[in-house]
Amino acid sequence: MLLLAAAYGVGIGLPRILAEIRYPLAYEEIIIKEAADHDLDPFLVAAVIYSESHYNPRAMSPVGARGLMQLMPLTAAGISRRLGDTGFTIDRLYDPALNIKYGTFHLQGLMGRYAGDVAPAVVAYNGGGGAGDRYQAGNRGAVPQESLKYVERVLSVQKIYEEMYQLQLTGIDPFAKKENSGTLATQVLNVIQQTVNKRLTQ
Repeated sequence: MLLLAAAYGVGIGLPRILAEIRYPLAYEEIIIKEAADHDLDPFLVAAVIYSESHYNPRAMSPVGARGLMQLMPLTAAGISRRLGDTGFTIDRLYDPALNIKYGTFHLQGLMGRYAGDVAPAVVAYNGGGGAGDRYQAGNRGAVPQESLKYVERVLSVQKIYEEMYQLQLTGIDPFAKKENSGTLATQVLNVIQQTVNKRLTQ
């Protein structure tokens, strides 16, 4: 009976579980903190992380960008100097807390460059300031196709994360968050594990 109930729960939550597998979320507390510290939308930060690394903290691009927000070592070194971080090393870019801190600092700077206009800031995050400038000026033909696709993806994923992860990324109703901690996929897997354990001990 318990297994049947668990299976029923899986059936009810299956679309949500599949969505969470497709659009994962991790490091929520860091994202919330750094987004607030850098005056950014946490859903935008989450979408950039997804688009850059799919939440793999050890990600490295062919050109050497590293970590969750895929920072180039030279860019990160400049950020570390501005922040007074004397202990910076390239390997620290694999640390989620530092990578998100530096990435949001960089994104905040780009948002300032474009007076809060998200799209050119996101283009510049991917393709550099020149690409962002041309995008903002309306000269889309001179913007790399990769950057055009990138900004479309980030803005699309931002909306998806807004729909899926309101509780996790806004801190709304922390009591409900404690009661229902983790993603639905995690909750269902926990129920199945508890059910199996009970059956094995009977």
